[in-house]
Amino acid sequence: MRVTTAPGVLFNQVFGALLLPPLNCLLLAGLGFWLLRRKKRVGVALIVLSILLLYAFSTPRMAIALNAALENKAVARLADVRQSGAIVVLGGGKKPAPEYGENVPSGDTAARLRYAVHLHKASAVPLLLTGGAPLGGEAEAWVMQRMLWRDYGVKPYWVESESVNTEANARLSAAMLKNAGVKRITLVTQAWHLRRAVPLFEAQGLEVVPAPTGFTRYDGGGMVWYLPSGRAMQETHQALREWVGMFYHGIRNSFS
Repeated sequence: MRVTTAPGVLFNQVFGALLLPPLNCLLLAGLGFWLLRRKKRVGVALIVLSILLLYAFSTPRMAIALNAALENKAVARLADVRQSGAIVVLGGGKKPAPEYGENVPSGDTAARLRYAVHLHKASAVPLLLTGGAPLGGEAEAWVMQRMLWRDYGVKPYWVESESVNTEANARLSAAMLKNAGVKRITLVTQAWHLRRAVPLFEAQGLEVVPAPTGFTRYDGGGMVWYLPSGRAMQETHQALREWVGMFYHGIRNSFS
């Protein structure tokens, strides 16, 4: 299968990589090394700064701090979920799984599906899956649908498979839901994602019950939270990406 990435998505991926860790720290260090022969003190300062930032961005303490302001949505109440007309599950990526011989949901997507099934079984509210193929290949919504049926024995009522970002998730899902007379939804995604996602769905005329999952939490504490790890770097990256995304939407909306 030939995999193609939409030009807009590719631009966002490249631009994001330049702005976010670890590449931004590496670029800063590279600039420092380039300046060593010209302005030694400035070059050394940039190299030291890049190392300190790379360390800080790799610690659980930084990951918790950066995500805390994003994860400001309370856990969904079942009474509110039961008053909605659909549980909307946002796609969060997919990945090839050689052991299954097919694509499977990413860790984030699987967590969203698991929580959505929990809400669905407790409320009997139908599910809508939304997610296209921003990086090419099979649409995330179809991968999600396959997992729902095989692992949980649940079928979604709606499947939206054309969107390539959260804004398109909202627009295309809203069109389906309005045709069915649904005006109030429960929105399932990672807790760090809801601060940006909820306004996009509300802009489509939908009333939204936020249903966060996947909160940024770590066992232990103390010095353990200051030891660098790959997981912490990933969670720092995701938080900074959300802040950049909200800044971009804010700037764009101010000119629209």
